[in-house]
Amino acid sequence: MHIIVDMITFLYSTAQFLLFFGIFYAILHYLKPDIKLFGQVVIGINVFAVWLYIAGIFNQSILWADASPKIFLHGIVAVIIYTILKLDNEK
Repeated sequence: MHIIVDMITFLYSTAQFLLFFGIFYAILHYLKPDIKLFGQVVIGINVFAVWLYIAGIFNQSILWADASPKIFLHGIVAVIIYTILKLDNEK
């Protein structure tokens, strides 16, 4: 019985991901946003995620050992996107 519940949960998660991805792709296809604006939004989301993890550490709701890889990951993603946008502006 437990495996059936796990399968239903997995299928629900997959369906939810596909639905959100479809909505996101439809909005992107319909609006055709400027790639620089989209990149800046991605940078902003990653910086906000870093800020949330740091706030979680200070509020002692997440351990440093759990938050530090996530802070590093989101920081690196923000730097990479910023670098790509900067190189694109120089061309």
